[in-house]
Amino acid sequence: MKLSVITRASPDIHLLEEINTEAIPECERNSLDDLLDTGAQVCGIYESDEPVGFIVLRRYKSILYLAYLAVRHDMRSKGIGSKALSQLTEENAGCRIVVEYEAPNSSDGSDESDMRSRRKAFYERCGFKSTGWYTFYDDTEFEIACAGLPFDIDEFNGFVGYLSSLVNDHIPKPYRK
Repeated sequence: MKLSVITRASPDIHLLEEINTEAIPECERNSLDDLLDTGAQVCGIYESDEPVGFIVLRRYKSILYLAYLAVRHDMRSKGIGSKALSQLTEENAGCRIVVEYEAPNSSDGSDESDMRSRRKAFYERCGFKSTGWYTFYDDTEFEIACAGLPFDIDEFNGFVGYLSSLVNDHIPKPYRK
């Protein structure tokens, strides 16, 4: 497994955009071009030189914000996402790697709630720890988790301010329950 930085000129960008369309819900999706336009770093996930997914990152001080992790549908549940996160964590040991995932709703036994619980468990297996902080946008509550350096809410709020200068329609506002 290999992570490679992707640019507009990368020969696989169109294949990664197909994975983006397939893997990310439309209400949460941004095109890779739009993400690159706002300074995000896109890294392709490769298995045997074949693009099988991507991650999208935003850097701010010691924060490495994981905006997206997507794996092609036929390659899911094969350890690819775990390997990508392991490599990302290893290569960025001096960072706070922050992710937001949809918060599970324990009182809701729906398939959607089950998927949210599985996603949280996935990140926990990959070394991410819940911070006790949450955000709410697009009618959804998200839980904030962090790997690497301990979470710092003041630095995260600085990141939120930085992010709001780049994109104005998807800005998390952290809170505790």
